[in-house]
Amino acid sequence: MSETTAKTKTKKVTKRERNSKKRVKNKYCSKCDQNITENEKRDMYMSHDTYHQLRTKEYCKDHEFSYGGHKCKPIWCDKCKYLIKYEIQVTPDE
Repeated sequence: MSETTAKTKTKKVTKRERNSKKRVKNKYCSKCDQNITENEKRDMYMSHDTYHQLRTKEYCKDHEFSYGGHKCKPIWCDKCKYLIKYEIQVTPDE
């Protein structure tokens, strides 16, 4: 009796059903056009996370120390709050 109930409860899942569950719709920021879904997976730097802010400031300090005439500034997206790029300003040596 337990054999028949065990057989009826198991359902054969087709290959299409298995693959369809894994698909995730990508979201993109309308302002900076970054893939938000991929940024979440890769744990990209966000402006409202204090650890991420400290890491970006540390990177800028290291860059400014290595390259004397450079000024570094992180650029954050206002809408999605992810790091877009580092803006480097080069001052000519006199």
